[in-house]
Amino acid sequence: MKKILFLLFTINLFAYNVTVSIIPQKFVVNKIAGDKARVNVMVLPGNEPESYSPKPQQLLSLKNSVIYFKINVPFEKAWINKFIAINPKIKIVDATKGMKKDKNPHVWLAPKFLKQQALNVKNALINYDVKNKEFYENNYKKFIKETNETDKKITKLLKPLKQRTFIIFHPSLYYFAKEYNLKEIALEKEGKEPGLKYEMRLIKTAKEKNIKIILTSPEFSQKSAKFIAGKIGGKVVSFSPLKYNIFENLLEVSKTLNEYSRN
Repeated sequence: MKKILFLLFTINLFAYNVTVSIIPQKFVVNKIAGDKARVNVMVLPGNEPESYSPKPQQLLSLKNSVIYFKINVPFEKAWINKFIAINPKIKIVDATKGMKKDKNPHVWLAPKFLKQQALNVKNALINYDVKNKEFYENNYKKFIKETNETDKKITKLLKPLKQRTFIIFHPSLYYFAKEYNLKEIALEKEGKEPGLKYEMRLIKTAKEKNIKIILTSPEFSQKSAKFIAGKIGGKVVSFSPLKYNIFENLLEVSKTLNEYSRN
């Protein structure tokens, strides 16, 4: 037992530090880096990446990070230059490089973009730690295989949907919807609770299309979602775009849509 603990301590001792913006990024980096890197996350659980302010202890941890993987969530615009000021030697890597995307930042929730993110992470790790290139390459291949398998499961779950429109408070499934031929209707208006006029329009749409669920994130208000659900005889279902295991999260929301949108 002592030998195992010693080996684990030794591995951790020689691991280098990297920082990511949000928890799902940690999932991707962990998959590719394995035990070679320790991953620090800026946006802590229960907070919004739109307006987050890192804690002093988090900023201190940046001093030991060799790479910062940005994903272009809103808070980065206000903080990225401060991160560089804290650690001028840190390498800023855009995890969204090569993606043909819109302004919506939720690229980690679409498998095709997830694969591109993994490629960017793999290339950055190899660039920093070339002696472990084969290790990163093998982990990347495993990740791509797992992503493809998840994609097949999602496709199977969403194929029988007759109702392919869903309502969600925060438009986090924008790219997911585009990839699987779904239509996302965002409840929020410019990051705020919608007005009564818009709520009534959504109620009418939901009734016409027989929409029975409204997805909400625990990071945002539930007030409007509950109001509309009550008017349509529907249900409010929690979905957080910031869960660690992206594969499980996408499969979970696919099962939810399958359950409520087949008829």
